[in-house]
Amino acid sequence: MPAMRILCAVLLGAALFAPLPLKAADISGSVVDMENFPVVGARVEVPSVGVRVWTDLQGEFSIRNLDAGTYMISAYLDDFEAVKAQIDVKNEDVRGLELRFEQLRHLSSTIEVIGRTEELLTEIPGSVFAISKEELVESKPMDANEVLRRVPGVNLREDSGPVAMRLNVGMRGLNPDRSRKVLMLEDGLPISLAPYGEPEMYYSPPIDRMERIEVLKGSGQIAYGPQTIGGVVNFVTPDPPSRFHGEIDVEGGQRGVFFGRASVGDSTRDGLSGWVVNYLHKQGDGWRQFFFDIDDFNGKIMLRPNDRNTLTFKGGAYEERSNSTYLGLTQPMFDADPNQNPVSGDDLKVRRQSAAMFHTAVLSPSAILSSSAFGYHTVRNWGRQDFDRSDKGREYLDIVGDPSIPGGALYLRDSAGNRNREFFVVGAQSNLAMEYNALGIRNKLDTGVRYIYEEAIDQRINGEGPRARSGVIRDHENRYGKAFAAFAQNRFFLGDRLIFTPGIRLEHYNQERYIQRKRVEGEPTNVDIRQNNNITQMIPGVGLSYRAVEGITLFTGVHRGFAPPRTKVAITNDGENLELDAEMSWNYEAGVRLGTHKVRGEFTWFRMDFANQIITAAESGGATTSLINGGETLHQGFESSLRVNWHEFTDLRDWTLYTDMRYMYLGTARFTENELFQGNRLPYAPRNSLSFLVGARQSAGLGLQLDISRIGDQFGDNNETIIGSADGTVGQLPSYTIMNFMVDYLIRHERFEFRPFFTVKNALDENYIASRAPAGIQPGMFRQVNVGMKFSF
Repeated sequence: MPAMRILCAVLLGAALFAPLPLKAADISGSVVDMENFPVVGARVEVPSVGVRVWTDLQGEFSIRNLDAGTYMISAYLDDFEAVKAQIDVKNEDVRGLELRFEQLRHLSSTIEVIGRTEELLTEIPGSVFAISKEELVESKPMDANEVLRRVPGVNLREDSGPVAMRLNVGMRGLNPDRSRKVLMLEDGLPISLAPYGEPEMYYSPPIDRMERIEVLKGSGQIAYGPQTIGGVVNFVTPDPPSRFHGEIDVEGGQRGVFFGRASVGDSTRDGLSGWVVNYLHKQGDGWRQFFFDIDDFNGKIMLRPNDRNTLTFKGGAYEERSNSTYLGLTQPMFDADPNQNPVSGDDLKVRRQSAAMFHTAVLSPSAILSSSAFGYHTVRNWGRQDFDRSDKGREYLDIVGDPSIPGGALYLRDSAGNRNREFFVVGAQSNLAMEYNALGIRNKLDTGVRYIYEEAIDQRINGEGPRARSGVIRDHENRYGKAFAAFAQNRFFLGDRLIFTPGIRLEHYNQERYIQRKRVEGEPTNVDIRQNNNITQMIPGVGLSYRAVEGITLFTGVHRGFAPPRTKVAITNDGENLELDAEMSWNYEAGVRLGTHKVRGEFTWFRMDFANQIITAAESGGATTSLINGGETLHQGFESSLRVNWHEFTDLRDWTLYTDMRYMYLGTARFTENELFQGNRLPYAPRNSLSFLVGARQSAGLGLQLDISRIGDQFGDNNETIIGSADGTVGQLPSYTIMNFMVDYLIRHERFEFRPFFTVKNALDENYIASRAPAGIQPGMFRQVNVGMKFSF
């Protein structure tokens, strides 16, 4: 017993005097960028224990239950170079740890027109707008129209179904027909059929695979071209992720809609190489009895042989088949059933292959040379059934609509016309960006040159039968274009607040039209008609930006708007060179830009004064394109955007709440000097357009978003016709409202992220006229209910 008592006393003493074990501790902190803005969705890791978390909507993170010790903690985001910090964990929690990204990733292929940091935004002498990856994820758009409708100053025309297979984008009252007045880019490279001779959007980059969208207006756009009138829209694709990452996105719903996307990519640990591939499939078959079937593949390989050079190779293939048609509805047909399609046998095939190589060289700490070579090939074959709008005494396959009303019916013929086009575009460009000091003044110079060659093969083939895809070649021609451009733009930093930015652009374009077959006295005949045309133009611009206080920038600018005439417009079917001048305008802007954690926005007054706005004669334009030269026109108005993060003003516990409002008042959009339409308002130029969005997300994962767009009345022709015609081609387009709703739930684990979602597009099921072009009433999108999920790993 004494021995037992001694043993117990020894054990009790050891327990009392032994050091207490260190308890597990928690680490919490935030991730910010170079401008101290919170970074959402950054991956924070402690590699030695395999812990991985992500920052929330405030850029904050929390890691729990780490044992005592020394750890290396890292933060990753694709846009930035990784940041690391060493921490010592003892017996108390670590709070307020800040991980700060110091620089953007050098391994980058995207050519951006705006940039990503607040400092760059304050330097731009004009209106800018960016739609981030987070906004795209939160709204789950079906197409680019849904997103671009929220951009202040943008007016859209819908005529290609629910996935915007052909974008019709206008800005500030410019006719949106096939986006001819807007420079459309992907990763800074042109994507229209032929950037100079036929700048039409028959291929539209799928919004599903985009990282962000940039929209630039004002004098800053003279660094791009050829079009410098309306603005620039740049679709930015993802670069290879910093570490292995994949995504699977599946969505389905009414009208046979199914979207499926898969992407995967990786980079080496040393960051010297990376790759990413993306495959997308979209299909549907219920909207106006249209079917569409789209496959899109894209990939990037990026190499960094040393710290000063980066090489990127990008390739893509796109294929679309649908029974899209130019033929809209007559008014009686629209009233009876807006979902009908009288020519379901029409057939459109679009195929596009593209390749590009980018090279970035860091010449010195203050100079970067960026060069690219690119090429793409597009085939657009469109078979369309012939029709008459009145009884011409022929034998018709069918008569649809109401023949008792003049113009109220369509008389469908037993024949088809195939408009087949093929385009080849190759080009190369090189830009130098450098900082230097002169006479004690800090300067930033951007200068560059570009060459583009384009070729088009255009045939019209008439066949017997409504679905005939071969027959008699009625028309055949080739069109060629060679263009050289150069620009220089210099920013003078006059003190800490004022930036003066003059610039100039040179455009030289040679266009040739070679007609080999056309109708002579009504009969297809072989001919040999060649003619060319040359255009050379200097395009000046100047801008000012002033940082009034932190987060508030004032800007103003003026520049020359320029767009060359389409080759088919400048040179007639008889080979006559009309010697048309390039489309020219003077564009003015003044505004204020806000940029803080709590509030972001922009308020801009604008004026576009055209000396000779060319209204292109094309089938796609419908009744608005009966002229070749619209003469002098004037566009003037005000546009605004305002985003408020309400959770920054007050404690909403576990919720973040934000609102986003965009508004344009286009007070003036009229013909000022025109014999036929003097004083008339321009078509497809609504006086008012408003977009309002409210969104909320709970820290546990629930997300909600409601998006409302209101588009005011607009005319569908140059005559200001109010009462719609029976054939549907002219008349006013009444105002309409579109409401979209989205709910999702975000589930995050260390190794993966899962996001189921539910969306309703046009939730009020408003029946509206989206367009009267190309050939009659084009109904807007009907209510569409979809469900889906996104899985990331």
